[in-house]
Amino acid sequence: MKYLEFALTMLASVLMGCGAGHPNLVSITVSPAMASTTSDPRGQVGYTATGNFSNNTSRQLSQVDGLSWKTSTTAASIGPNGEATCMASGAVTITASAPENLQITVNNGVQNTATTVTGTATLTCE
Repeated sequence: MKYLEFALTMLASVLMGCGAGHPNLVSITVSPAMASTTSDPRGQVGYTATGNFSNNTSRQLSQVDGLSWKTSTTAASIGPNGEATCMASGAVTITASAPENLQITVNNGVQNTATTVTGTATLTCE
């Protein structure tokens, strides 16, 4: 029982030190908001994700922040750096996601259980 109490105390200390007093991510703006390119030949569009924080600041997000990208359909694919490629004709929603509390990132070995914040854009594959 003492080991469990010690472990819980240590975990609480680590968690409080990782995010206490830091601004949280409140929204993500994906740019460009709307884009189009060809599917034959396979056109590409580069997207960026800007994080907007609770202290009214903003900055570009990356994989280090736990940023991830996805597409709504298989008409396009997107890489880890936001480079979308049209594979077939269709309308595609591009989604960028990152944890609300960027002080605990995916890459530092700590399981991030913070709420996920997302932003979207539209890609038309012609």
